[in-house]
Amino acid sequence: MTEGGDGLRIIVCTKRDLAGALVLNHVLPRLRGDRVLVLLSDKTRPVENAVPELAEMKFLERDLPIDTLFPLIDAAGGHGGRLATFDGAVRRFGVPIETIGDVNGPAGEARIRAFRPDIILSARFSLIFKPNIYDIPRFGTYNVHPGALPRYAGLFAPLRCLVGGDDRIGCTLHRVDQGIDTGPIAGIGWLPVDRRRSLLWHVVQTYHPGLDLFFDLLDGLRAGRQPELTAQDRSRRVYGSLPGADLFADFSRQGFRLFDPGDYLDILRGFVPAGVMLPMKVIAGGAAEEGEAPCCCARA
Repeated sequence: MTEGGDGLRIIVCTKRDLAGALVLNHVLPRLRGDRVLVLLSDKTRPVENAVPELAEMKFLERDLPIDTLFPLIDAAGGHGGRLATFDGAVRRFGVPIETIGDVNGPAGEARIRAFRPDIILSARFSLIFKPNIYDIPRFGTYNVHPGALPRYAGLFAPLRCLVGGDDRIGCTLHRVDQGIDTGPIAGIGWLPVDRRRSLLWHVVQTYHPGLDLFFDLLDGLRAGRQPELTAQDRSRRVYGSLPGADLFADFSRQGFRLFDPGDYLDILRGFVPAGVMLPMKVIAGGAAEEGEAPCCCARA
C-alpha cells in the first residue's frame, strides 16, 4: 500500500474469523494505491456455546481456521495460497493488521486519530462505533451489513432470509450513526439464494455485493462526488438478536444445512500454498464430525 500520493487513508475493520479473512482478500487488492490500516475484532459471546448450532458455526468460522489451519499455513512460510491468512495479508499487501478490544476507548480512539483516516469501512466487525470514532473520518464511517435494511437489521440476517423463504439476500452499505444498523443507506447489493448451498456459503458470499458498493462509493469520492444516501424507514425495521434453537429447528425442517463439507474444503484450500501438504481431509473430516454432534441440521 502506498505511503502517500493521491491515495486515501482508509481503516478497514473486520473480524478475526474465516469470513473476515475473505473480506480482506476481497478488499485489500483494490486498495493498493491507498494507505490502509486493518483493525480486527475478536469478540465472542457466551451464548454461542449454549446453542449447539451457534457453537458449530463458531467452530467452522473461527476455531478450526484461526486456531488450527492458519497457524499451520503461516508456519510453512512463503507467500501463501490464492487467499492470504491474516499474517499472510500483512506480507502480501504491506498493511498493518491489529486486533482491538475496545474501539471506542481512549487507546482505540488515539490509534484511529493518529492514523487520520479519510474513511472507515466496517464489515463483520462485531463492535459498535460511538460518535467519538465514527465522526473522525472526513468522509464518514460505512458499514457493510449482510442483510437488506431496514427489514433485516441485527444478527444472522442470512439465516433469517433463508428461513423466511426469500429468493435473495441483501447486503446493505450504510453510513454509521448512533443506532445499530440505522444509518442512511448508500445502496443494497443482492445475492441470489441457492437452496443447494449451506448457511455458511451464503454468509461468506453475502458480503461481496456490499463491498462492491463501497468501491463504487470510493470511486465517486475520488472524483469529488458526495454519495447519495437515503434515510431508512424506521417503521419497517425488524431487529434480530442471536437465533435460538427454535429458529435453527425451522431451518433444518426446510432442508437447509449449516455447512457442506465439500464447499467448506474448497474455501479452506484457497489459503493453502501450492506444494504445501496439509491434512485437508483430516480437517474436513473433523468439521464433518463436529457437524454430526448435537446438530443434525449440518447434514443433508
